Amino acid sequence: MRTSSLIHRTYMKIGILTFHRGINAGGFLQAKSLSSFLTSRGHQVELIDYTNAAQKRLDHEAIYRTRHPLRFLSNIRKQRSYLKAIATLPIGVRIQSAENLSALDYDCVVFGSDEIWNICNPFSAGDRAFFGSGMGAGRKISYAPSFGSTPPDDPNLASLSPLLAEFEAISVRDQNSLAIVESLTGRRPDLVVDPVLLSKPDKPIKNAKTAGAIGIYLMGPSEHDVQRVCRFAAGAGKDLCSIGYHYSWAARNIAFCDPADVPGLLAGCDLVVTNTFHGVVFSLKNRLPFIIVSHPSKDQKIDTFRRRLGLSTVTSEMEEITENHVNQLGPEDQILAGWIDESKDFLEKHLSA
Repeated sequence: MRTSSLIHRTYMKIGILTFHRGINAGGFLQAKSLSSFLTSRGHQVELIDYTNAAQKRLDHEAIYRTRHPLRFLSNIRKQRSYLKAIATLPIGVRIQSAENLSALDYDCVVFGSDEIWNICNPFSAGDRAFFGSGMGAGRKISYAPSFGSTPPDDPNLASLSPLLAEFEAISVRDQNSLAIVESLTGRRPDLVVDPVLLSKPDKPIKNAKTAGAIGIYLMGPSEHDVQRVCRFAAGAGKDLCSIGYHYSWAARNIAFCDPADVPGLLAGCDLVVTNTFHGVVFSLKNRLPFIIVSHPSKDQKIDTFRRRLGLSTVTSEMEEITENHVNQLGPEDQILAGWIDESKDFLEKHLSA
């Protein structure tokens, strides 16, 4: 650690353990945003370059499992755009196995964000390294990790209590994770925003595809949802522009782009329709008008935002999407602004000494 004599503040060498190598804009941007925020506070920051076997296998399958040549070429093209972006992150020495984590030399390790604590998620696969196992007695805090869809009564959670007890401070991004941590530790963690919301708004990227369009950021939409979205766009007299994913039913597609540009491309559209956690985050960050379409595997991730900010959601039972489902928070919204300030204060408090 080093101390500035001008403002009497201690700066640290910090390692961040998260999902930073996946082909996913939200995963990339949460890692970029958290590392950038901590760097802006004067800390020396590295992303701990650890990827477990499950992550490596699933990322490989996502690229190579298709039998369609054009889709395969598209996957390769997308992978290359992400690898180029990932190379710009402040990544530390590659850690080949969890056993090597004990040799890390950081003043503090920050765990998060993303679903690194979701023991039901095949990417984390219950990997105890994401809970600090094997890292020794160094300082550990968490920032906005999530247990995702893990039910609070999952019997496998009990074994995590000793590991969580070693954390100096714990924050999470959703109510389900808060309830789990409180049950396991007897401590009520802080509820903080995703690190993407710690960064400045993005400059809208307006081009021939985004201008005048409804931007869609959807993962695995059902046929019912596709039909509803298409009817809504037709009624509004606007084309659909899919950002980050190619859909044949969208008139415009921007499937291959720098993941850092995804929020700006969505901001270049007139309206956003999403069913993902980070689609909501990108919309809130840039104060965009947006519609949330319910999705069974993603609703729990978004529920904390819905409750705290009073957001509307298009549920599966609803036949049509209407203008009444549009959410938009203005720059003067005090609830979100206050939540962001509280989240920054959490990091400042626990990384200041």
